[in-house]
Formats: sequence, structure tokens, C-alpha cells
Amino acid sequence: MAFDLSKYMNRASEELKKLGPLLEKIGMGAKAEDSLAQEESASDTSGKKLKNASYTASSLSKVLMGEPGMMGEYYFPPELIGGTCPRIPGEEEEIVWNAAAEACDSERVHVIWQSVENKIWYLAVRSSELGSHPNTWCPFASLLPGMKNATIPPVCYTYYGDESATMMLVTNDGLQIYRGTGLVVRAKAERSAREMGDAAIIELVPDKIMELAPIPWYSLSLFEDRARRILAAIAVFTALLLAGLSFLVWLGASMSLISSKHQLEGTLQQTQDKTTELMRNVEKLRASPLRDQLAKFADLNDSLLAVNGFLQVYEIKDNRPRWRAIIPGNVTADRINEMGGKNIETTPQGVAIGNTAEVEYEAAGGKK
Repeated sequence: MAFDLSKYMNRASEELKKLGPLLEKIGMGAKAEDSLAQEESASDTSGKKLKNASYTASSLSKVLMGEPGMMGEYYFPPELIGGTCPRIPGEEEEIVWNAAAEACDSERVHVIWQSVENKIWYLAVRSSELGSHPNTWCPFASLLPGMKNATIPPVCYTYYGDESATMMLVTNDGLQIYRGTGLVVRAKAERSAREMGDAAIIELVPDKIMELAPIPWYSLSLFEDRARRILAAIAVFTALLLAGLSFLVWLGASMSLISSKHQLEGTLQQTQDKTTELMRNVEKLRASPLRDQLAKFADLNDSLLAVNGFLQVYEIKDNRPRWRAIIPGNVTADRINEMGGKNIETTPQGVAIGNTAEVEYEAAGGKK
């Protein structure tokens, strides 16, 4: 069976002719993409050169190191402010906050800042103005000097909204924000461009804004941060002070305990010494003749009290007792002998008795 190849070749050439315009459009799109890639590469190269030429710092680094968040639509705050500040490396954040807080008349502000060489370029707005527009971004932030999409100053950026227009004027020495009606802002932009030697005027339209890299706002409240740091320092100082006081109380209690223990040991030693001395005195008393004399006196006194008698004289001389007593007349001779006495005489008070020493003393003429 034979095939007619000419028929199929004619049909293929007709289809290729129909696809010709489409292939041309695809080729033009590829060329456009190549040119766009070359432009982005040149922009990246210029940005790298700028960063290598001078050390830069920005609020973007602060946001990247913070908590992640979602970026929403772009928004131009009505009370947006901008400006420049002299830069001190390492203190950019505090410098920007002081300038923004003074300009916004509020210590709670949202800022975007970029430092290049010895200057800080910043945008700021009250935090309360972003309360109803969270997670939004301002296109002007992506055009600050030193940013990826920025144009070399002097340059004038404009945005015309439905109700008002906003302009950001960037010069080599400063940055200014203007807001008003579209006609007023347009006239201001043209006049400013002429004064700066026909500077570029870049109008931000939605398509142009979509090409910008969004830069998020960075919330600053240094007053609260300082207050928290001060409170933390006070808390740490108070804790250290309480710890020091506790240590001093413990040290005092320990010293007092040691001193009391030492005093207790001294008191116990003194008590033991006194007790030992007292025991020695008791032993001495037990071994002394005085103890026997006292015992004899006590026995004699008890015997006289038992018969209703009483002593008149009791004297110890040369370890020999001498006594004289008066007893009732009805006391028997046996009882008198038990007391070791003898009848001496009868007196109106009763019978006088005494021991042998008393009898000898009276016989020798001694006084009664």
C-alpha cells in the first residue's frame, strides 16, 4: 500500500505558519527576561559595591533577628515622617528613636532606618497609626538610600492616592516627606526637581510598587525597654541586698551561738569547780571537831526541850564543853544522867543542872 507524503508535508507547513507569531512572542519574552535579569544583576552589583564601600546597618537586620511575621499590603501612613541623623556606630537604634519620638511626640513609634557611612536615613510613624493596618509596609522604606531598590540621590518619589498624595524628597544631605492633594504634590515635586538640577521624579504606581522588596516596620519603645532594664536591675540589686542581709543575719546568729556555747562551757566549768569546792568543805566539816560539838549541842538541846528545860550557859573552851541548864523539879535522876548532867542547886525557876565541867567551874568560884 503506497502513502502520499506530499499531502502530509503541505499540512505540516501550514501548521508551522500558524505557530510562527506565537514563537516570535515567546522569543521576545525570553529576551525581555534576559534583559531584566541583567538589570537586576547590575543593581545587585551596585548594591554590593555600595555596601562594600562603607559599613551599613539598618532596621531590617533587627527585624530579621526578631520574631517572624507576615507582610501584608503596602500602606502610606498619613502622619509619616522622615529625616536623617548623624551616625554613631553601635548607637543607631537609640539615635533613631530619640529623633522619631521627638518628631512624632510619642515614645511608642515604628521606624525603618538605614545607615550609610556617617548618616542614618529613617522613616517613622506613631505606633497607634498602624493599629488598624497591621503587617503593612511602606514603599518609601524600600527606597531609602542604601536599600536595594534605591536610586542615587537627589531624587523625588511620589505616590498619588485616591484622596491625597505623598512625596519623599531625598537629597545628598537629607530626607523630607510632603503630603497634600495631587496637584499640590505634583507641583512641589516638579519645583523641587528643578531646584536640584533636574533631579529624577519617580512616580510609584501599583506595578512599580509590586517590584519593590517589602521592608517591615520595626517597633521601638526604648523608654519601656529602659524601664524594664531599670526594674530588672532594681530586682537584682534587691535580691543581692536581701542575700547580703541574710548572710549577715546568719553570720550574727552563728557568732552568737558560738559565744553562747563558749559562755555555757565556762559556766559549766565554774559550776563544777564550785561543786567540787563545796564537797571539799563538807568533807572538812565532817572531819573537824566542830561537827561533833554541834552534834552534842543539838542532842543536849533536844533532851532539854523534851523535859521543858532550857540552857543558861553553853561554852566550849579547849575543845571541852561546859553547860548549865534549868529543868523542872519532877525530872528524874535517870533522865538527868542520860543528859550527862548533875544537880547543882534548886532555884525559883527550877532545878539547876550542869555537866562535870560546869560543876568544877562553879566550885572554883566561877560566876553563874
